[in-house]
Amino acid sequence: MRISRRKNESTLVRGVVVVSALIATLTGCGEDAPPSDAASTTKPSATASPTAGSPKPARQTPQKPRKITLSLAEIADTPGTFEQFKEFVARHGTAKQKKAVKHLKGWRGYERKLVYPALEASSDYPTVDYEAIDGGDVVELEKMMGLEKQSQYTAEAFAAWWKVDEKAVLQVFDRSGEYTAGTACLRPDTVKNEGSCL
Repeated sequence: MRISRRKNESTLVRGVVVVSALIATLTGCGEDAPPSDAASTTKPSATASPTAGSPKPARQTPQKPRKITLSLAEIADTPGTFEQFKEFVARHGTAKQKKAVKHLKGWRGYERKLVYPALEASSDYPTVDYEAIDGGDVVELEKMMGLEKQSQYTAEAFAAWWKVDEKAVLQVFDRSGEYTAGTACLRPDTVKNEGSCL
């Protein structure tokens, strides 16, 4: 009787082990078992953006700075306008405009020349030898043309800063103060939105 009881207990233990192994295999408990549907739910990763899926904030377009509405004569006579102009160019000007305006030293004055009013600026630009140009000196000619280009960049910067409401001229004088290093026009009909002036 004792033998049959032990046999029954041993058979029962084996049966429990077999059933447990079978259940473990069917439910996927084991290192090599594929994940169950319940375990396949995705969790947010640490690299996911916290704003992923949320609407992006509206991009604000930078507002253009307000232009100066003083007349050229008022600009020449009002203390601080030259510094305001240089500060404007330092913030909003192109690389070429910044380079050109860096040579300016101040407003020299205002004058009405022929038909157009002219704002004159002093600079540290070199003096051009116009007699040498007349004699065919190519180096002096290239210097003069380069200064005219710099004057154009200055005019573009000025047109971006000033509300051009009449045809005018911006004259930049060389370091000697006797000759112009360049002259550029300011015309309301050709000043583009970004401040360029033809």
